[in-house]
Amino acid sequence: MVRDRLAAAQRGIALAEVIETAPIVRAGGKRAARVASPVGRVGGPAAAGTRRAPSRAETGAFTGPFLSPSSLTKAERLKLIDGVERVIEGVFAHLPLKRARYGVDPVQRLRILRTQVDQLSSYEFHIELADVVTRLRDAHTRYAGPTSLATKVAALPFLVEVFGPPDAPTYVVTRVGAGLDAAFKPGVVLEFWNGVPIDKAVRRHADEEVGGRPDSQRAWSVLSLTLRSLQYGPPPDEYWVVIGYRSTAASGTPTGSLREIKVPWRVIDPGEIDEMQSSGPTGKAAMRLRHTRAVDPAAAITRRAKMLLFAPGALTGEQANAQPTPRSPSRRKAPTAKVIETELTGTLKAESLARPGGAIGYLRIYGFDVAPEEFVPELQRLIPLLPDNGLIIDVRGNPGGYILAAESALQLFTPKPIQPTRFSLLSTAFTRALATRPGMEAELGPWKESLEAAVRNGELYSQPLPITSFAECNSIGQQYGGPVVLVADSTTYSSGDLFSAGFVDNGIGPFVCVGAATGAGGANVWDYEDLRPLMAGTDFELPTLPDGIGMSFAFRRATRAGPAEGLPIEDVGVAGMPYAMTRDDLLAGNPDLLEHCFELLRQQRRSSLAVDASKTAREITVRHAGLTQLDVLFDGHPGSSLRLRAQTSVVVPYPAGTQVIELFGFGGEQLLQKRRVDARR
Repeated sequence: MVRDRLAAAQRGIALAEVIETAPIVRAGGKRAARVASPVGRVGGPAAAGTRRAPSRAETGAFTGPFLSPSSLTKAERLKLIDGVERVIEGVFAHLPLKRARYGVDPVQRLRILRTQVDQLSSYEFHIELADVVTRLRDAHTRYAGPTSLATKVAALPFLVEVFGPPDAPTYVVTRVGAGLDAAFKPGVVLEFWNGVPIDKAVRRHADEEVGGRPDSQRAWSVLSLTLRSLQYGPPPDEYWVVIGYRSTAASGTPTGSLREIKVPWRVIDPGEIDEMQSSGPTGKAAMRLRHTRAVDPAAAITRRAKMLLFAPGALTGEQANAQPTPRSPSRRKAPTAKVIETELTGTLKAESLARPGGAIGYLRIYGFDVAPEEFVPELQRLIPLLPDNGLIIDVRGNPGGYILAAESALQLFTPKPIQPTRFSLLSTAFTRALATRPGMEAELGPWKESLEAAVRNGELYSQPLPITSFAECNSIGQQYGGPVVLVADSTTYSSGDLFSAGFVDNGIGPFVCVGAATGAGGANVWDYEDLRPLMAGTDFELPTLPDGIGMSFAFRRATRAGPAEGLPIEDVGVAGMPYAMTRDDLLAGNPDLLEHCFELLRQQRRSSLAVDASKTAREITVRHAGLTQLDVLFDGHPGSSLRLRAQTSVVVPYPAGTQVIELFGFGGEQLLQKRRVDARR
């Protein structure tokens, strides 16, 4: 039963069967009926004897501004423009940056669009409105369809990835689903996409993507070759693609004649399998989490769709495959891996990688989409199971999630106090009014005074303040004592950006980045429907948008802390040691990338600190290596300072009534280890 359900979810339904073939032009001032045009599997009129297009009841109500655009009345179109304009001009955190960086004025474009509402078809109107938002190059700020499309993704059943220099990239197929020609397999090199040279096709489509740098635009464009959220953008123009490709030799050199394959787009829904998909937390207790998200909503659902197609067990709670079969003709293999079981298979993967001299830990964080009260404890449970010789944390492709989850996790990997990222609001009459609304005291109270002062001081933004408090960032302390390296790429976004920035700015360890920098999503994200009820009855009241249309937007701008204090993340990202993926990385489990990280870990200073609490006496035994001094605090008060001898355990007694013992291990003048022990246990 489960296998059949999974196969059906992976198969999905043909895109041609859920899209009306022709946009409807508004007639007069009234709504025209939504008339579905029957279509066959290839998108033309249904021939006699072919299966009719399913009704919306049968297909799950595939409606939306790009799928079946209704004929909005002129009043409804104007209301839609008004809502988007008020958000962009009133609360969109990056408006000054986008105007300066890209030479565009979205507010003026919306004003022009307001004069054209009688001239455009429904489809043209929605495309133009969406383009105004897309040209902001901000994956946080998106024009959205109804929630019925929240988990719907247009998909081709294979993945394309790229390696090589930016001026001569090679596009290779790395995963292939069921039902395609046997010759079209991992390792084949793409040369044409619908008759267009593949790199030209990617660059053309990149202009329609949200990235703020050439490398990030290309990365998003490559991903969207085969996966596109239907809630946050238009579906593909074509119902199928024709791909020109060549097989390759063991060296990776293309061989043989050019072949072609025709692959239809299908619509899949990871929500059919993944029960975690929802609109987010609800209720008063969860409101803070909803208002403190940092996520690319489109990438979050396409990540789940990718898992549905190629790693469905992750969505159903199965553990990852420890040693995937190499797909490279070179037969190159990654290090032998042992899976460490996790409760959050769709969000985390933990492994022990065999290495001469001792195993190395590997922790993949696919997203920060699990609430911190579940996410951080699971990390705490996993850390003692990871090898302590070194740890690779991999956040490539992480689209973000909860800011508190990302920033609270950093403390587990360093003895240093974590300084959180700062956030500020655009100073406008809208944001000042919002800060005074009932129920916003706890949420926006810390920014209220500086928003008001900004008027007198001519400041564009409020004072930058943290969302995650210093106490929350440091309430647990270091859990992993070995050296750590972080890996990210140009699609690591939002809370993924924040985690990367915190890793670098707090000096946790080396940072390797595939691409020029991370994806550059520097903001806290809100939705239109989060904001609308808060402004009811004010001068800034937002209209209810027609047809379930919505919008996500960057609400609070993020700026970095520590040595990079004040620097923006938006459109810039977090730069690291650059790394170019190899063919074997893409097809054989990242052997070259891992080897690069192993070498970085080898160069780091090593030390360790472990604590055993006595069950019969008020004392703890401290085991250590690579340390010269141990300082002890009892409930924040100085206890003792001990000189350490190599490999000799130390017994530390503590006074009656002690609740928390803090241990600080130094190597010379450098703090290398820190532990917090609950003495009440």
